[in-house]
Amino acid sequence: MTFRSLLVAAGVLGSISVASAQTPPEPPKAPPADVAPPAAPAPPAEQAPPVDPAAAPPGAPAAVAPATTPAAPAEPGGPAAQPAEPPPPPEPPPETKTPEPNAGAVASPAVRWSQTTGADTVLEEDEETKLRWRGSTFTWNQGGTTTIFGVGRDNIGSEGEFYGWDFTLRPNYYLLDRPKDKVTLNAEIGWVTELTNSDTTQYYREPQLKDTALGIRYGRELWQSGGATGGDYRTEAAMRLRVLLPTSPTSWNAGRYFSLSFGPQVVQKVKLLGSKADGLNHATATLGVTYAHLFAESYTPVNGDLKRTRRIATGETVIDDQLSGWSQDMDRLTTSLDIDLPLYKDLSLGTSFGLISRFKHEFTNGCDEDSSDDCTEYRSVRNPDPTTYLVNTVFDVNLSHPIYDVVDVTLGYNNTALQLGEDGKRRTMFYSPDAQFYLDITANLDAIYSKVTGRGEKKDKPGTARAARQQNL
Repeated sequence: MTFRSLLVAAGVLGSISVASAQTPPEPPKAPPADVAPPAAPAPPAEQAPPVDPAAAPPGAPAAVAPATTPAAPAEPGGPAAQPAEPPPPPEPPPETKTPEPNAGAVASPAVRWSQTTGADTVLEEDEETKLRWRGSTFTWNQGGTTTIFGVGRDNIGSEGEFYGWDFTLRPNYYLLDRPKDKVTLNAEIGWVTELTNSDTTQYYREPQLKDTALGIRYGRELWQSGGATGGDYRTEAAMRLRVLLPTSPTSWNAGRYFSLSFGPQVVQKVKLLGSKADGLNHATATLGVTYAHLFAESYTPVNGDLKRTRRIATGETVIDDQLSGWSQDMDRLTTSLDIDLPLYKDLSLGTSFGLISRFKHEFTNGCDEDSSDDCTEYRSVRNPDPTTYLVNTVFDVNLSHPIYDVVDVTLGYNNTALQLGEDGKRRTMFYSPDAQFYLDITANLDAIYSKVTGRGEKKDKPGTARAARQQNL
């Protein structure tokens, strides 16, 4: 073996010993427990030990220098070889955090999951956008008998021409507002002014309060169609309770205390051309039955301030407070059917049919059952077959259209009159001398508030003022 071969072998062994003496790189720190570990990088390719080009045999290719060049071996007789500096440890990979679950999903601003109760909690801003008093309206009604406009025949008896204004505030408040169950408080407060000079008021154009109504209504959705045509078919049932207070001069001066009424109501929505059509989308029918009882001072209208002398059947003169010898309507049973039909976009047609059964008190033949007097002398004066049952019919047809969703304009025709005319003949329910043309201008108070403040949403608003009245009957 020559000296050159020994020198090459010594160089190779020195390189191997230096490479093994290098400090291994510090392993990266372990990620936190709540962060998933990053993927391990691919190991670097293993590099061949360096070879001194001067020591390579003739004709051999030059070796590729490693990233860190080790110290060259010491020559014989030369100074001692300095150990090579260890390479700097590689920088740890950048710490990456695992994204939180659903971090990329957009959370709903209206619902928050409560970690304490585990229930959906509605945020305050969502509650503020849902007005509790939506459906409240104020209506200005103008009505006049058809004969004023040249429609119909001449009036007979006490039926006179009439034209007047009617102002009504109908507040509505939701005590319970759930998707299927709703409880609302409602009221009806208003006054009337006659602009003609008939016998309805004592003074010309005298404003008079109407009877004030207070009511509560519970409604529940029983069924609604699903799928692509959801909402085209819907059934709702309701129960209503109402108190009518005698705030009008007619009721107050007749000895009435109050009237209490209640009854069920069924609302059915039926698909016609579907919700995508411009008109005739669906028809909504409302069937209601209401029973009312009057609580009053007497069966006949009385006024304690009235001191009128009257001669009775025995010929004696007594002080009497009766306004009439007829009994008041002590009980009423009202049956109504309302049909609402959208004709084209926001233009809708409404029709109502009603039957009001009026039950009067049945006096005994000669005197009342509560009387302890001997009525034998004037029993023959009383009508042996008094009228205790009367019927009023109701027919209403109207066209309604909203203006910017804040005002509803309704033009209609209404006939509410006795079925039996003064001539003793039965009338048709479609016309009588009491029939009227009317114009309703209804301000939707919640919609106006929403337009001005930008808060709230317009929901469950009756389509017309007539629909609001029928809902509370």
